[in-house]
Amino acid sequence: MPPSVSRCAYQLHVQLQGTTPAVWRRLVVAERTSLAQLHRIVQTVLGWHQPQPYCFEIAGQRYGQPNPDDPNDPTMDARRYTLGQLQQHGPVPMAHSVGGGEGAALLRIRVEAVQPLTALAAIPDCLDGRHLPDGSAFDIAAARLRVQALQAQPQKAGECLI
Repeated sequence: MPPSVSRCAYQLHVQLQGTTPAVWRRLVVAERTSLAQLHRIVQTVLGWHQPQPYCFEIAGQRYGQPNPDDPNDPTMDARRYTLGQLQQHGPVPMAHSVGGGEGAALLRIRVEAVQPLTALAAIPDCLDGRHLPDGSAFDIAAARLRVQALQAQPQKAGECLI
């Protein structure tokens, strides 16, 4: 079966909670971007390079990496759910935690706009941002290059970032 074609893109505002000055990014991603892929994109635009455990909280449901040793784990597999599926009835805010324990970073993600996906659009992309988590200046050109580099990395079977 050929991969589904994205018809629209989501413009997202991602903000790291509990930081001064504010650390945020504005991203654009395709509707068929899975939550697992969104996690990789967010890590990349924030300059985080090490794989981290993560979860999303959306409308009271937890999405992430289910524990295979716990059959009662209520976590839905983030690889199986796309933004388009979860946002189809209108924009729903998302909480995204990265890392574990007390050192976990909490991000708030909200949909700013839904727009038609043009053939010329570079997706995913980082449109704007402010500060790095350490408080230093944000470099939009470097963030855009890191996101573009994601496209060149080998993906797990069946995954595509666009």
